[in-house]
Amino acid sequence: MIAAALAALALLMAAFWLGLALRLAGLRRRAPRLPAPPERPEAIPPTTILLPLRDEEANVVDCLRSLLAQLGRPAIRAIDDGSSDATPRLLAGIAASGQQLEVVAAEPLRPGLSGKVNALRTGFDRVTTEWVLLTDADTRHAPDLLARAHAAVDAARLDALSLAGVEEARGAGENLLTPAVYALLDLLLGDWAPHARGEARQAVANGQYFLVRSAALRAAGGFEALAGDPLDDVALARALRRAGFRTGFRRAGDALRVRMYRGTRETFRGWRRNLALIFGESPAIVASAAALAGATLTTIAGLALSGAALPLAVAWAGGALASAAIRRSAGNSALAGFLFPFDVSALAVTLALAAHDRRRGRLAAWKGRELPAPQPPSGAA
Repeated sequence: MIAAALAALALLMAAFWLGLALRLAGLRRRAPRLPAPPERPEAIPPTTILLPLRDEEANVVDCLRSLLAQLGRPAIRAIDDGSSDATPRLLAGIAASGQQLEVVAAEPLRPGLSGKVNALRTGFDRVTTEWVLLTDADTRHAPDLLARAHAAVDAARLDALSLAGVEEARGAGENLLTPAVYALLDLLLGDWAPHARGEARQAVANGQYFLVRSAALRAAGGFEALAGDPLDDVALARALRRAGFRTGFRRAGDALRVRMYRGTRETFRGWRRNLALIFGESPAIVASAAALAGATLTTIAGLALSGAALPLAVAWAGGALASAAIRRSAGNSALAGFLFPFDVSALAVTLALAAHDRRRGRLAAWKGRELPAPQPPSGAA
């Protein structure tokens, strides 16, 4: 009787995780792909790329190489936000090669603005092109990505389009948390189709890639409209929608690759800060993650303590295969599935710490700067 109950428990847990993995993989697989680029590069609308930089010596060269290779030869404006490492020297070397790169220094930080938003505000000044692309130094762009993004904008008649790429994870620390975070985000997003068409009720955006019509950005209040909101990408999408503009969100796949955080310490610190902004006021999500992690760990521990070797193997193998499938559907290494169930636990703990940070109104600093205190959104998206 006890053996049968343990076997049923193991099968139930394995089936749950495998079912969740199949659902997530299906959502990702059915997400609308970016269209092909225009046949003629001159058909790509004039665009200025704004790249804010602060201590990005590990990223700036590779990022700029990918931006300089974009079809249509967009103007690139790199805004140095007080870097103290080799970033200014590397920028000067690239700019001296005579390519389409302009380097400017960020203006003094304005009250209420994050360093990134303040740098973008500086870079947006004097922009004359019809479109601007806001991107980050940790991104790597396929040569036709900007052209394909413009094609998607034209197809859906959008005023702005944000893209999600493949989030790279290297080493145990990065693999422990980053794929789990994106699994949660994608599950909550659900069907990508209405977001791609600009018809979803929820404003969703990714600051790593945000293509926006210059006139729309100005009409929505510019970057000053984002003061007091550290979740600047979603705040910008909301501001555009309030001003009557259409915003979309798509998967870019391998055309956009990002390594957002490097190493275990930076990964957990960065996600703790970001999850405080995204889910810090969503107790149901935090509690659900904690309950799921707790139930999973309790089940595996109970099977181990009972000496039920076969049910334990079934439960763990089901979870590990699910973790591998989830990682593979996101473009990450399936081999890291062996981290199950510690990846689930790491996500739950980080969410709990993030919620605590949000309640006390103090977020983890980033590159020596405190982020502005979170404020409730002003108006519905």
